[in-house]
Amino acid sequence: MAGKQIKRVAVIGAGLMGAGVAAEFARFGYDVAMYNTKKESSERAMSQAREALDLMTETKLITKRQADAGCNRLHPTTDLEEAALGADFVHESVLELLSLKKEIFAKLDKICPPPTVLATNTSGFRVTDIASATEHPERVVATHYFQPPQFVPLVEVVPGQKTDPAAIETAANLMKALRKKVAVLKMDVPGFIGNRIQGVIGREIQTLVDQGIATPEMIDDVIQFGFGRRMTYTGYFKRLDLIGLDFIYGMAKGRGLEPWQPIKERVERGELGMETGKGFYDWHGDTAKQLQRHTNMELIRLMKQDMESGAI
Repeated sequence: MAGKQIKRVAVIGAGLMGAGVAAEFARFGYDVAMYNTKKESSERAMSQAREALDLMTETKLITKRQADAGCNRLHPTTDLEEAALGADFVHESVLELLSLKKEIFAKLDKICPPPTVLATNTSGFRVTDIASATEHPERVVATHYFQPPQFVPLVEVVPGQKTDPAAIETAANLMKALRKKVAVLKMDVPGFIGNRIQGVIGREIQTLVDQGIATPEMIDDVIQFGFGRRMTYTGYFKRLDLIGLDFIYGMAKGRGLEPWQPIKERVERGELGMETGKGFYDWHGDTAKQLQRHTNMELIRLMKQDMESGAI
């Protein structure tokens, strides 16, 4: 399966997620067919896409001329074959029901000849299970966006057990052409990365609320004004390097716990993070200082906004 040049895209299921995905493809110059089962849904999708493009104009991400051109590239339809026939890349974003997704992919597999890539936005089901409904599972991938898709830059690209590496390459390159930050997974696991992490956090949050330790408002405040804000700029492992892996190691020991093996190994090698120039990342030159300054500048900017709005 050779890599495919993408010119025309079909978005199957243009609801809140799909409309945003369609708007982004259109913004970057792709002709986009948007499929919904009802005319009312298609009209709502066009309105949502227009709203997204207008907001990009308002914030000077694009010009009004670019927004108008993008809107003109969107073609709503209630005919699945009309939407998918001739598409070089198909993005499915229907309801998270395995039976429905398999039904859609079985139809798409007959409408779209290889090497058209068929992508699902699922995060709850395995790509392999969805691809099992097709005769060409080698071209089925996941391109998992995060809501709102037109403004959150990350996309997870995930193979099924039989996905051809060329299909993954095509999908990843297309996402990069949309100026996305792409995480290409090596294996097919339910929830992928982002939703597995969010799931763990969600379960702990529910426990804290159930036990009366925190209210929903307190939880949101802790995330929005606390560690969530900080992690926007440092992620998890950069933050460990900033804190110092020896400190993390010592905390675990102090609690009678065995430190995580990758941290233990680095500490034993003297790779303690930013302080020593190497931890989970290489901190050459003044890269550590630059990250800390950028993080602090952004935190100050957001703090000023909070003060002006009365949030703090």
